[in-house]
Amino acid sequence: MEITINKTSDCQVELKASVPAADVASVKDGIIASYAQNVRIPGFRPGKAPKSVVLKRYAAEVKEELESRLKAQLQDKCLDENPDLKVLDFGTPQGEFAEDGAYTLTATLTIVPDFELPEYMGIEVSVPSTEVTDAEVDETLNKYAETSARHEVVERASAKGDVVVVDFKTTVEGKPTAEYCGKAVGFMEGREDYWVSLEDDRFIPELADGLVGVSAGESKDITATLKEDFPISDIAGKEVVFHCTVKAVREKQVPAVTEELFATALPGKSMEEIRDIVRENLKHNKERSNDEAKADQISEKLADQLTFALPAELVERENENTVQRKMYAAIQAGNYDAAKDMDALREEAKAETERNLRVYFALQEIAHREHISATDAEMLDAIQNMARQARENNLKSFIRKLQRENRMTGIRLSIITSKVLDLLARNAKVTVAE
Repeated sequence: MEITINKTSDCQVELKASVPAADVASVKDGIIASYAQNVRIPGFRPGKAPKSVVLKRYAAEVKEELESRLKAQLQDKCLDENPDLKVLDFGTPQGEFAEDGAYTLTATLTIVPDFELPEYMGIEVSVPSTEVTDAEVDETLNKYAETSARHEVVERASAKGDVVVVDFKTTVEGKPTAEYCGKAVGFMEGREDYWVSLEDDRFIPELADGLVGVSAGESKDITATLKEDFPISDIAGKEVVFHCTVKAVREKQVPAVTEELFATALPGKSMEEIRDIVRENLKHNKERSNDEAKADQISEKLADQLTFALPAELVERENENTVQRKMYAAIQAGNYDAAKDMDALREEAKAETERNLRVYFALQEIAHREHISATDAEMLDAIQNMARQARENNLKSFIRKLQRENRMTGIRLSIITSKVLDLLARNAKVTVAE
């Protein structure tokens, strides 16, 4: 294998590599032998099919795995031969097989730019105490009881905290809403047996407020002015009249906090034991939250001390991810206008992108100095977790997919980043806030 590296900018190098035909053939023979041992081919006993037959039947799969292995070997060799080359991303490598069987690879690698690393050990951070009070335990137990609450029918007028069951239809400017919009509008046309919480109905607050004080059998018209960013644009900002018929008033009844309430979740436990379990869980959650807070504060304080320039094309590429993340968060928060001015959104996200990139580069430099790496066991564990989340049962196939998508380096760097932040958090000067 031959590898040449040419630096083209502060953050990029060009990689050119080649594998002789004999080495390619050796790797290919190993793949074919593995297939021969593990696949069934009609007319041959397991493991006895000739290599030529196996190759003919699985030519595409063998070629795909061959190229994947050659790319991985060349990337590993590149890192081994250039230990001072801090690669962040191998880009999208382009490989080609020559007529004689040799393999060549070209790629544009993103590397950490040269910069002065600030002091990173002993960064001052502040976190709240992880002590758990009796009041917090009580609050958690009461919340659990709330989840077990039942809503029983009562013969009285509704009040805050109740649920009112109604049939309703809607109109806009005197017309049925679907007719006004000229199309079906789902829920906004009307519903039967619809439960309206008089405690926390935030979708259309006027509806909940208007149903306070009603009794079963009554009818009532309630006018609500929809928000300007209401999801159905035809009626956004319009007055909608809900013509309601009350079918029942249900009172929320919360069970007492006793051993019986927890009999299913924690069978055989006394209330003292249940309180101890809740206390331990709350403490663990606080510790985990503090770990995240330390990492956030460390990242912010590093970012404040990093001012080196970044390649414009790198910032532009990464900024698209920041923009998409901000758009999603805005939509989740109900701001449907976030995408109207994309130029402004990109400019707003740019500063955040640049800070994140500088911190990311700094963390990789710290990893280099502190000899922090991702082990094969850590890589396998991370990939297995990803496979479970993606509901991929064939781990080998999933790994090949990650390799095709050039995601293996990103997974490795993510593990390294996490380990560096753990190191910095362990060595931080921690102040426990009151």
